[in-house]
Parts: sequence; C-alpha cells; structure tokens
Amino acid sequence: MGEYTVTIRKKDQKNTRELLFVGTDPERSRQFETECKTQIGRRHFVTTTDDAANLLRQKPIDLLVLDLESFTRSAHVRALGELIGSRIGMETLALCPVSAAAWLLDLMPYGLKHYCLSPYLSAELMRRLEDMARKADAFDMTQRLDDRGDIVDLNTAWLDTMGYTIDEVIGTPFEGYLHPGSRQAVQQALVTTSSKPSTDTVVCQLCRKDGSILDVALNGVATYNTHGEHLQTRCELRSVNYFLSYKTKSESQLQVERELKVLLLVRSKLQQALMGIKDVNELSFLMCHELRTCPGIVGVAFLHKDAQDVMQLDACMSRDDEERANFLQGCEDMLQSMRGKTLGVLPALIQGEFVIADSLAKIGGQKENRFFHAMGVRTIVGTPILAESIMFDETAQTLGALCLMLDRRRNFPREWLEVMAELGALASFGLNIIEWNYEKADLMRQLRDMAMTDTLTGAANRRSANEFMSKEYDRTQRDGLPFTLIMMDVDKFKNINDRYGHEMGDQVLKEMTRVAKDMMRPSDLLVRWGGEEFLVVAPNTDAAQGFALAEIIRLAIEKTRIEGCNPVTVSMGVGLIGVGESLESALGRADAALYQAKETGRNRSIIAEVGSAPGAVAAH
Repeated sequence: MGEYTVTIRKKDQKNTRELLFVGTDPERSRQFETECKTQIGRRHFVTTTDDAANLLRQKPIDLLVLDLESFTRSAHVRALGELIGSRIGMETLALCPVSAAAWLLDLMPYGLKHYCLSPYLSAELMRRLEDMARKADAFDMTQRLDDRGDIVDLNTAWLDTMGYTIDEVIGTPFEGYLHPGSRQAVQQALVTTSSKPSTDTVVCQLCRKDGSILDVALNGVATYNTHGEHLQTRCELRSVNYFLSYKTKSESQLQVERELKVLLLVRSKLQQALMGIKDVNELSFLMCHELRTCPGIVGVAFLHKDAQDVMQLDACMSRDDEERANFLQGCEDMLQSMRGKTLGVLPALIQGEFVIADSLAKIGGQKENRFFHAMGVRTIVGTPILAESIMFDETAQTLGALCLMLDRRRNFPREWLEVMAELGALASFGLNIIEWNYEKADLMRQLRDMAMTDTLTGAANRRSANEFMSKEYDRTQRDGLPFTLIMMDVDKFKNINDRYGHEMGDQVLKEMTRVAKDMMRPSDLLVRWGGEEFLVVAPNTDAAQGFALAEIIRLAIEKTRIEGCNPVTVSMGVGLIGVGESLESALGRADAALYQAKETGRNRSIIAEVGSAPGAVAAH
C-alpha cells in the first residue's frame, strides 16, 4: 500500500499572539513596546525571572523576549536558561548587548536560537519578529493515501484547515480536493522512480469545503523496497510565501555550513601546529594567516599584552594582499585611539569580553566606521584570549584578543560561536606553551590529547584517524590482509536537537560513543568524523566480519535507553578496501552505502560492493 504525508501552513495570525518581555530597564521596555506593538497583539512586561516563570505557567505565551542587558551573567544565566528550556518548541528572542555576546554561548545550550544584538536598529528587530512569527504560526497537516490515491488516514489539522469532518474525507480520492487546473501538474510532480525518489516541486491549489482556494507549494520524497516497488511518498504542502522564505533560509544555512566546514578545518590545522610554536610572533602570524583564508573573512587581528600589560597588535592580515599595509596601519591607529577608553565594542574586547557587532553603527566612532567601510568590513566578532583558557570567566586574566572581520551581516549559529571560543582557547594554549617553553609535561600531554581526541565524545578525531588508517593501510596492503571501514550516522539527529535541546544532543553522542566502544575490539578505532557522523576503522576484517560488527553496534545502540530522549538509532555503511584501492575511494564507497541506508529507511547496515565506483552499493 503506497502512502504520502502532507504538511501545510496556516495563514499568519500574529496579532492574536501574546508576548512576554523580561527586563528591568523601563526605558528599554518602553522602546520595545513602541516598536513591536504592530507585530504582537498582547504584551506583558515583568522585571524578574520569578515573575516570568509564574506568568509562563499561567498563560500560553507565544514569544518570550529576554533583555539580557538587565541581568548579570554570573548571577542570572541559569534562571534565564531555565526559562528558555521550559519552552522547548516555543519561540524565545534574546536582546544581547554587542559587548557581552558570551551570553549567547551560555544560553544556546538551553535551546536559544534567535537573538538581536543591541543597541538594535528598529528595522532589524522588526525583521526578526516577522521571521519568528512565520515560524511560530507554522503547523503540520498530514494525510495518508493508498495506491489508488484514496485518503485512508489524516490528522485534525487537515480537517481544521480544509473544513471537513473525518467521515466526509476517509476513503475519498485526494485528487478531489485539488483545483482542476492543478491536477495534471500534481500528478506529474508525484511521478518518481527508485533511482529518482525526490518529487518535483510544484505550486498548486487546494479547494476547501467553503469553496475558498488555498495556494500551496508541494514537494516530497518517495521510498522504494529492494525490488523497486513503491512503498510511500512523503510530501510537504506549504503556503507559497512560506515555501519561498524557507528556501531562501535553507540556501543561507547551506552557505553558513560551508563556511563553518572551512573554519573547522583551519581550527584543526591550528591545533596540530601548536605543538611546534616557538614565540608569540609565530603564533600570531600563523593564526592570522590561516584564518584570513576562510570564506567571508576580510581580515584578522591578533592582540597580545606585553610585559608592561599594554595591549599590542602582534599581527594583522587582510584577505587582499595589496591592502595589507593599509589594513595594518588602520588597525594600529584604531588601537591607539582606543587606549584608555572603557566603553564601546573594541574596548570591551580588549577588557576580556566576547563581542559581536553586526553593524558598523555598533562598532565605534565615525573614524573607525569609515576605516571598516573602506576595507569592506560589515561585522566584527572578537574573542578574548584568557589565561589558562578559562573562556569568559569574569575573573580570568586577559592575555590578548583575536578579532575576525567579516564582509556581511549574519546571525551566527551555536557551532560557529563555539569555534570562535575554541580559537581563543587555542591561542591561550599557544601563549602558555611559549611562556613555559615546553617545560610542563602535563600541558604537553593535554595538548596531545586535544589534537588526537574529540573533546565532546572522547572518540578519536580525524587527525588521529588519518594517522591510524595510513599505518594500517600500508600494513594490510603489504601483507594482503582485509581492511574494512564502517561509516555510522545518527538517524534524525537534527530532530533530537530541535525537540530536546543541544544538551540532550551532546548526551546522545557521548552515550552512542560509549556503547560503540564497548562493542568494538581493541584493534579497532572509533572516530568522530564530523557532527553526528562516526567512522569505525577495523583492520584485519573482511566484509562479512565488518557487516557483523556494524550490526552488533547498531543493535546495541538501538537497545540503549537514554533518559529524557526517545530511542536513538543509527545507519551504517560498510566498505571493504580492495587490493590496490585507495583509502579515499573506500571511504567514498562506505559513505555512499551509508547514504543508501538512510534513504531506504534508516536503522540498517549496507555493504558497498568491492571494486565498484564510489556510488555503488549492495543492500544487506
């Protein structure tokens, strides 16, 4: 029996929504009240987290707004985090000072996704509220169709939106609810094959019971069994405006992900290079030189306190080599002009704050703005370099600062901000190495572990994996021994983060690592390959043994219960390295097998065919 699921979005009803503003400054409360009154129907204002918690228990608040400048991080971060955590699935907006962006790293683990850097501009606040209103008003409408196209199941949202009763709908053809002018286009869009499971996106119209027309955009993915028989097609139907907005947002997210991937590679390279750093000049040059190559970065500045505790510009590099001299002189002049100042974004960075300025108007005076504008800078992100890598500890000694200048405004995800914090920690480690001149063996061991091990899960990182695989590859090829690679990925990991929060997502990764290691042999290596994707390196293991090992790990993870989270499953792709085959080719085939496992239902293992092209797999 074939089936597909439909998702649709209701008409925006933002003026019926209720907002709760939490902050102690009356003037900022009045400003927010003035600017958002056309966006939100009913508004409540409280000054304490206790009052906010009480009101949230009494009323169905649609949007929570936190004025972070009203609170102290050391005293209030947990209470504010608990307010956010109590609203999983609901919208929260943080108004975060540009000179205290460490708030975001404190609150994002509780589930915070939306923020507006203050002093905010009225237009950017309105855009943020409108984006959140569109998301908050979204809901799912589902239905299942059999092979004849008749509706055999649906949810209440379908009935509410279309205006029918369940008895009127069950057993009737879905085609009957399509406007006649849309039927042919929808029929063509839903034509799929096992080799092309994705449907074409099509704009169409539905007819409600009251005769009104609903404009929607339809797309979906079909599933087939190993015999090529159609199993189901999952479709989404959303309002055209929502679809276009979602598509634009998805493209923007893909760009951020690509930029993040490059930044992670640079971070990994810097981790490895720290072992050989000799002095501050070499450290600052290395970090600036590597970071300036990342997409979107116009320039990088590395500042460090000298023996007299005065902040100096150790290195400053621009993306454009022809502008390097002007860039260096401009940064030096700006540093000189800031000496003795205590207010502003850049003085806050020098004083040990994590800062984000997403507008030239938020960065500094007219002179600084002219310089940044001429160099193409639109956003500044600065992370302090603190003694002993105690990131954002208010009592930690500030050793220096790392400043990244970017070419456009952006709203950074948690992962990007965490990498920035880690870069400051890496710089701190480098300065400590230089200061102690390699005399601290314990520090050397910690740096070695950091370079070889994933800090969250305890699994090996990619550097460690590359060394291990290269050694084992040479040995197995020389001696004619089998060698198998197993790619493993957590199923629907984004849903776990969205539903339970990133803290639970981190716990899932750690628990999954523990279970997998318990199932593996001492000769095997578990690697965190990236995000929720892992690699099992199994020397002296043929394809059948590799498949058996993959199944043992998969079943053990499936049976593991993680408190506070639904059961977690993984998909596996197994690839035996053929004689004379490169590691890269075998990894590609294992990754293709993993992709096939996820496309054919998840929570399963698939073996890639030996000697085939990287995309060829054989189902098991």
